[in-house]
Amino acid sequence: MVDYEEIRDAYGEVKSTCRNDWCSDAASRAIIHFAVTSLQFLSTECKQIALTSLVPNKKYISFSRGDIVTRPANYDSFVLDPEQIARDWQSWRRTSRNTVGFGQMLYTVALAPCLAMELFDRNNKKGPATYFECMIGHLFAKSLGIQPTKQAELSASGHPVRMTMDFLFETAGNTPDIHLPVKMSTRERVVQAWAHQRLLDSAYGEGRYKGIMVVFSETKLGSRSHEVVEICVPDQWLVYQSLLCRMERIYYFDMPVRYQELTDEFPSVIQIKPFQEFFTEITSLAIH
Repeated sequence: MVDYEEIRDAYGEVKSTCRNDWCSDAASRAIIHFAVTSLQFLSTECKQIALTSLVPNKKYISFSRGDIVTRPANYDSFVLDPEQIARDWQSWRRTSRNTVGFGQMLYTVALAPCLAMELFDRNNKKGPATYFECMIGHLFAKSLGIQPTKQAELSASGHPVRMTMDFLFETAGNTPDIHLPVKMSTRERVVQAWAHQRLLDSAYGEGRYKGIMVVFSETKLGSRSHEVVEICVPDQWLVYQSLLCRMERIYYFDMPVRYQELTDEFPSVIQIKPFQEFFTEITSLAIH
C-alpha cells in the first residue's frame, strides 16, 4: 500500500535532485521512481472512471479515491503499467531513441505523479505544476547538456534588473540560447510567456534567445457532469505570435485539436507540435 509519506518523499526527492543538478542521473532516478510509485498507487488503490469526452477522437479517464476525482488522463496515452513504464524509461535513457510507445511513456511519467498528488491533497495546486516543471527542466538539461538558470539580467533606464523566468539555457558557440516557459495548461496568464520572450528580444536582440514553450494539456473536467472539454484561444495566440513576438516552438503532451488546426492554417507563423518531436528536432532547431 502506498501512503502519503511515500508520495510526499518521492516528490521532495525530485525537487532536491533536480535543483542540485538538472542533468544528473540522480534526478532521472527520482523522476521515474516517483512515476512508478504513483502508478502502483493508481493501479491498486484507486478506481478508474470513464469520462464523457467532448473532444473529437479522444477518450479520457480519471481516478478516484473517496470523494476526490483527478484531472483527466488521455486513455490512449496513459499506460497504467508501472513495470512497462520503468522499462521504457530506462531503455530510452540508455539509447536516446524514440521507440514505439515513447510518447505514451513521456505522457505517463509526466501525469501519474500529478494524479497521485491530487488524490492525497486536492488543495495542493502547486505540487503538480512544480513536478512537471522539474521533469521538463531535467529532460531539456539532459538533452542539451546544459544547466539552466532562472534569472535574466536586464537593464531598464540604465538600472540593472533581475527577472525570474522558468528556464534559461545559455548555449555555447554561435547557437541561440533557449527561453523555456513550462506550464501544465495555459488558461491563466499565458501571455506572460510571450511577454518574457519580448523582454529578452528587446534586451538582447531578436535571435539571441529562442522561445520554446512546453505545455501539458488544455483539458477541463466538469466536476458534476464528468465531461471533458478543451479550452483554447487560437485567435489570441495568433495575435501574440504575429504582433508581440515569436515563440519558435510550442510543444504539448496532449495536443489540442484547435491548436493543431491553427498550425495547419498558419504554419509560417506558429508551430505547435507533440512534445516527443522535440527530441528529433534538436538539430533542426539549431540548439545542440
